[in-house]
Amino acid sequence: MGAAGTVSPVLVDTRWLAEHIDDPDLVVVDMRWREDGSARARYEAGHIPGAVFVDWATDIVDPDGEFAFMLAPPQRFAEAMERAGIGDDSRIVAYADEFGSGPFRLWWACRVYGHDDVGILDGGLNKWLAEGRAVSDEVRTVRPASWTPRSGAGSRLVATASDVAEAPSDRRTIVLDARPPEQFRGEAVWFETGAVPAGPDGIARTPRGDLRAGRVPWAANLPVEALYRADHTLKGPEELRELFASVGATPDRRAIAHCGVGIAASAVVFALTQAGFEDTSLYDASWEEWGRDTSLPVARG
Repeated sequence: MGAAGTVSPVLVDTRWLAEHIDDPDLVVVDMRWREDGSARARYEAGHIPGAVFVDWATDIVDPDGEFAFMLAPPQRFAEAMERAGIGDDSRIVAYADEFGSGPFRLWWACRVYGHDDVGILDGGLNKWLAEGRAVSDEVRTVRPASWTPRSGAGSRLVATASDVAEAPSDRRTIVLDARPPEQFRGEAVWFETGAVPAGPDGIARTPRGDLRAGRVPWAANLPVEALYRADHTLKGPEELRELFASVGATPDRRAIAHCGVGIAASAVVFALTQAGFEDTSLYDASWEEWGRDTSLPVARG
């Protein structure tokens, strides 16, 4: 996506999208999400013309995974892409609103399975609407598509609990926690229907069971909101490098990002890439695993 009007190869501005919205190989993906489950209704009420809807919380996750919201296995993910009309030769531009991280999750997941032609609409739907651009309530007819996962293509992009646990012994590796400060401090944990506060014992009683609140002791907190400007656009590469350096992350180090369930951290991985980091990983299981495994250390306060 190197045509005039793009901010970078994967960060697409609204003007570029408006000019290319009718390209036959382009699939625009609406990835808005709401805690109350209203995102699809919002899509049906009005979306960028021609966009299809993908729900990161149901369409591209593994329902049988040990931990909630883990990346769907290859075939299930491929079926989700095909249902959205996305094929091997498609170009994707994904968007959300309100600083939503779903598009970054799709970008990361496609890269894991060997597909790189995924763009993020810079500023999302908020910027699109602020510029007075058109929306539609017409649901697009999905074209038949075949999407092939390429196994092993992005294995380095996926970090495990072991990778995080070994970080203190490797000065080249830094762990970044994308959660809000109160979750980093151990006052609450993320849950899809709203944050769950921790009790005096540091345990949050969630509908999926008890979950320790707190942080990886050697992680640095970088709340995902810090990546953005006030107009919902992503900060520029130099701004991002300064932001990452402020928490000890420099391009010569491996950066592993995590959050509650690996969604907000996807945006951090994207921003790291924009800032010139070449060795980036997402700890997919994130706090859903770390907080439940009592063999792993937790710090609070």
